[in-house]
Amino acid sequence: MTSNAIYQMVKLPHTEWKPYLDWLSDFEYEKLGLPRPDEVIHLEMPTDISQKLLSHRYSGDESKKDIHETHLGFLQQCSRAADFAASEWGWSRVVCAQNGQPRPVEEIARELCSLI
Repeated sequence: MTSNAIYQMVKLPHTEWKPYLDWLSDFEYEKLGLPRPDEVIHLEMPTDISQKLLSHRYSGDESKKDIHETHLGFLQQCSRAADFAASEWGWSRVVCAQNGQPRPVEEIARELCSLI
């Protein structure tokens, strides 16, 4: 439900994000009775760094990126939507980059374990 919220929010003007999240929460958790997550952890990774990681994953072959991975504007909008949802719904956050570079996996893992 949380990722669906992010992907749907980007289709709306920013001014409609909060009303949409309020409606979605009521619909999913109250009316449909879906269980609320005990914890949501937002892994924050700047789009430019994630693009470098993807390029490395695909050995520089940009044609291997899927339709979402190639749409930088969409990814940036999703990042803003995730930040908004994290603030609105009180998600925990883990910053996954520092000084323009990904943080070491071990550091991120330690932070995740401490949140869990």
